[in-house]
Amino acid sequence: MPAKKNLKAELFHCFISNDTIRNFASADKYALMPCFIKPIAEMLKNEHYKRKEMPFKNEVGIYLDGVEIEQAKRNKVNRKRTVDFLFGVGNNWILFTEAKFDVSNPREMKVSELKEKIVHSKELVSNSRMVVQIEPNTIVLLKDENFSQLYRELKNKVSNSLKIVPMTVSQLYNTVFASR
Repeated sequence: MPAKKNLKAELFHCFISNDTIRNFASADKYALMPCFIKPIAEMLKNEHYKRKEMPFKNEVGIYLDGVEIEQAKRNKVNRKRTVDFLFGVGNNWILFTEAKFDVSNPREMKVSELKEKIVHSKELVSNSRMVVQIEPNTIVLLKDENFSQLYRELKNKVSNSLKIVPMTVSQLYNTVFASR
């Protein structure tokens, strides 16, 4: 595993309650986001998280891929790529999260694709009438197996302008959720 970094220092805000994300979703001018509020545990399983231990219990987020798919259907346009989900942190802050549990070979990770997902996710989030701020860092969840290798490869590929924080699910939970 890479040298222990203070992950909390890389992120400014921690989870307080599900209210932030519910309030944000309710202000979506297209009324799509409330339909895609899901338990984080369920979203992780849908993204192929296979470990038996699940630290998340009642925490919810917005399944952003679902929002984009539905919006593309309604507008009869091709779907753009988004990060997998987001959840509320702090007061009126949201955090983007991308799951890469199917990646075994670090060379399979495409930084340009990740950048495209973040850009379009920001566009999608701007459809809310609620003013929120987006946490500057995006979490990229990696599987526990080969984490060190995946972490190093991803960090080597990513420029400083794309602020990503690779984590395991347990690191995400302990850093953002358990500290409340």
